[in-house]
Amino acid sequence: MKAEKYVERFNYFADFSILDISIGNIANKVAPLDKDSNIMDAFLKFMKDENLSLIPVISQEKVVGQLQRNRFLEHTVLGRFGYGLHLNSRKCVCEIMEKTTFVVDYSLTLEEASMRLQSRKIESLYDDLIVTKNEKYYGTVPVNILLDALTQKALLLAKESNPLTGLPGNWVIQREIEKRIKNKSSFDVSYIDINNFKPYNDHYGFGKGDRVIMVLGKIISDSIKSYKETFAGHIGGDDFIIISMPEASNTICNAVVSNFELYLPEFHGEDFNKSYYVSKNRKGTKEVFPLLSLSCAIASTEAHTINSYAQLASIAAEIKAEAKRISRVNKLSAIFKDRRND
Repeated sequence: MKAEKYVERFNYFADFSILDISIGNIANKVAPLDKDSNIMDAFLKFMKDENLSLIPVISQEKVVGQLQRNRFLEHTVLGRFGYGLHLNSRKCVCEIMEKTTFVVDYSLTLEEASMRLQSRKIESLYDDLIVTKNEKYYGTVPVNILLDALTQKALLLAKESNPLTGLPGNWVIQREIEKRIKNKSSFDVSYIDINNFKPYNDHYGFGKGDRVIMVLGKIISDSIKSYKETFAGHIGGDDFIIISMPEASNTICNAVVSNFELYLPEFHGEDFNKSYYVSKNRKGTKEVFPLLSLSCAIASTEAHTINSYAQLASIAAEIKAEAKRISRVNKLSAIFKDRRND
């Protein structure tokens, strides 16, 4: 299959699914050769398809070696004095095949595959990747196709990221949640927003408001770095979301709140020492407001059976209201995790 056809096939994926694809999703099912095949079979296979760069060698469906086009033609077919094919014509593939340079499982992410590529020796850096599924040969992926896929994914994520924080936006968040629901994973969703953000914007100006949003986005990004299977997104405005393992959500939210409060002197200037500021409320009348704080509402699959994104949003609305209520009463940041079972 020509490279153009690979790209064409890859582009058939809907935009949203590119975030979920694994290395196996972009693999081309190149027909392998059995290790007992004659060398002439390999030679004719390469001659028939000028774009074929690597042939996997299998035994009972498992990968045992490979034939890379240029090295095979140079060393086996041509040989040192040009008599390679004549001298080797009776040999089987198992006698001249190379060790595999890069075999990966179907489920490996594009990013993981790319990182592993960096450990290859320079002479085999551009060999096709061999993909297995359930330990059996599945297909191959040329390096340029992997790079194309990574580029498309990066461009899509950049397009859909919030310009202030760089965090993924709404449909990426929805896709991440739907993926975890589909996989029946246990997870918590922490909804984080800034209390009284509108009067803060009105009083201090939108430039200061944007600074608060950027700082909170950075704090959230930094707070999840040491946790596996954790995702952060920016819903919009002052609303953020963190998806994590259930046991990590409280710790992460506490870290976010603690680090956010370190910036209060910067956010409020001289008002910080007074512990309040005066701004107009939603009715347009002046009101005394406490310093900025956060509401963290945590919805958990351990407390609720979540079957859809819409259902989660409905459950979260009630939890967010309770987190807001606690914060309003105490005039401080609040973290509320609903532990009631359905």
